[in-house]
Amino acid sequence: MAEIKCIDVSEWQGDVDFEKVKAQGVSCVVLRAGFGRNSAQKDSMFEKNYTEAKKAGLNVGAYWYSYADSVEDANREAKACISVLGNKEFELPVFYDMEDNSQSDLGKETLTKMAKTFMALLLTEGYRVGVYANANWFENYLDYKTLYGTYYIWLAQYNDVPEFECDMWQYTSSAKIDGISGNVDMNIIYNPKLVKAVQKPEEKPEENFETALLQSILMISQRLGVISQSISPIDNKKGRMTNAAILQMKKALSLEENEEIDLVFVRRMYQQILDSLPVVGDVNGDGAVNIKDATALQKEIAGVFDV
Repeated sequence: MAEIKCIDVSEWQGDVDFEKVKAQGVSCVVLRAGFGRNSAQKDSMFEKNYTEAKKAGLNVGAYWYSYADSVEDANREAKACISVLGNKEFELPVFYDMEDNSQSDLGKETLTKMAKTFMALLLTEGYRVGVYANANWFENYLDYKTLYGTYYIWLAQYNDVPEFECDMWQYTSSAKIDGISGNVDMNIIYNPKLVKAVQKPEEKPEENFETALLQSILMISQRLGVISQSISPIDNKKGRMTNAAILQMKKALSLEENEEIDLVFVRRMYQQILDSLPVVGDVNGDGAVNIKDATALQKEIAGVFDV
């Protein structure tokens, strides 16, 4: 699997040229949305970074830096984060950044509950979520075992290899990359599911309807017994059933399989269908044309087109 490169940026990086960033093989970026319990603490570059990163075609995620000192405070931070995110679309999760020294005395149980509280509220808003922390925090301040596998883990550890299983590894804070002045954090995404696939719009069939009309005629031919291959539904696509019906029709018309479907084919198919229609007139064979023939014809047609 090819390495998925990701940077994370905030207002500290200033103006970022995301086109240049992408040209160097970086496909993802996590933007700082803000910090703390107040939406007024939005990162001053968040809006611009989001717009420019999307314009450059990068996959975008976000993170919220925490100063919370209680579970209730974490809930307020979640509300502030949701307010800042607005209705933006993200291909990567929203991460709760937990690493502030002011929180270190709260204890592993409380800190883990704070993380879950923050993420639970964002989940109700439809965001995918994860936790960002360094190795020391995952070792001593957060219950890593209960978080990993349930939430996405973004590990910061400036080693040769990460010491914790993680979905994304921040391996340096001093990367140099064209398009950014100064240092920038660089990450490797290990879990490709971290990047949500963008669903391509379903391609519409061509609007000439020629195939759909051909399918309709072939369906009538099948009902009349000219061919045996059924077609369902009429979808303007030459699938397996349609192609099989075409081959049967060519055989019924004594044509070669490789002959084109042209005007001659259509005319001969029309005549074949016409010849297969019920005879009108003295249908019941009593020597007279009257209402009884109409009744007999209705019964015959009902039998042919019985649904």
